Amino acid sequence: MISMRHCLPIVAMALLAAAPGFAQENVRVITKTLASSTAHKECVTLNDKQMIRYWYRADAIIDFNIQYVDQNKTVFEYKRDRQPLGSGAFVPKGGARDYCMVWTNPFSKPVLFRVELARLAR
Repeated sequence: MISMRHCLPIVAMALLAAAPGFAQENVRVITKTLASSTAHKECVTLNDKQMIRYWYRADAIIDFNIQYVDQNKTVFEYKRDRQPLGSGAFVPKGGARDYCMVWTNPFSKPVLFRVELARLAR
């Protein structure tokens, strides 16, 4: 039996394939080992007609945030600490801007994680 958690990425991929104006390069799948006290950053430009859907899973708890830089100041739109998995849809509040999603391993052992991102029209 396929769980709903496993169906969500498949549904997003199908929506992307059917959405005019959005190509496959708007889907990213990353599997990476985060060394101790390191981070992985994925940045994407979103306008007011787009959103990003994300799913991640790690072998241990990691920190996650969505941020952007405004006049040399980092602004955190979303922050979730000490989570082994997470998912959601991020809808920007302002105009077009570069947003970065950052996963951080705060511990002394490496952590394997996988993330799937899909930029979608809204």
